[in-house]
Amino acid sequence: MGVRQIFLGVTGGLLLAAGCGAPAINNNTSSEPLAQDGATPTVTAGRYQPLVVGAQWSYQVTDTGNVAYTKASSVVSLEDVGGAFAGTMAYKISETVKSSTQYTWYQMTDTDVRRLHDQSLDSTGALSSDDWYTPYNLRIDETPEHLTAGATWQLTYQDQHTNAKKTTNKTTSVTENWSCDAVAETVTVPAGTFSAVRITRTDTSSGGSAKTQWFVPGVGKVRESNNTGHLEVLTSYDIPNPDAGQASP
Repeated sequence: MGVRQIFLGVTGGLLLAAGCGAPAINNNTSSEPLAQDGATPTVTAGRYQPLVVGAQWSYQVTDTGNVAYTKASSVVSLEDVGGAFAGTMAYKISETVKSSTQYTWYQMTDTDVRRLHDQSLDSTGALSSDDWYTPYNLRIDETPEHLTAGATWQLTYQDQHTNAKKTTNKTTSVTENWSCDAVAETVTVPAGTFSAVRITRTDTSSGGSAKTQWFVPGVGKVRESNNTGHLEVLTSYDIPNPDAGQASP
């Protein structure tokens, strides 16, 4: 059975956050306030990116030009990543965006969640691209020193990219500047009102493109925006209670 959390929403009514939506003032535009004054966040606990087989998240996405669509993510298995990371267990996440699918393998350690491998499939299910990240592409760093408002750090990794359509390979060095901009920040999305940590990552190798994400303990990412007009907000989620066989590696 999935986790269902009871909380007082922005209207003061009793609402259920998981499996259904809650009223939100922050639906489609990044210019709106994150939450109404006095909004009461849901009480949550756990990892900032909980990973357990069967977990699901749905997002409402608005891109540049006000193009709107839905993104659905789910954890489908815990398995050996293989390849350069053979012997490393990771959670495989399936993400559906429009007519394409992306598989991502995340390793959960005691202090962070690491992105090791991506595969993108086109609408026919054929492989379109493949990426391996060495030593890893960070999802979120949960060390106490990096969950403090004002903390900054830098990460460099190699992205070995294969374009399956053109049968080309390229390895790129990526350096990102990370910052923890706020902790315990109240944010309202369609899935509810939460207390989140706000993290920004800036890719120095792509002209300074920046992405800001809000993570909530026991829930995961509830909001994302960037400096080109992209916005994602969580509309629903379901985090099953982990079995003994699904304990974090």
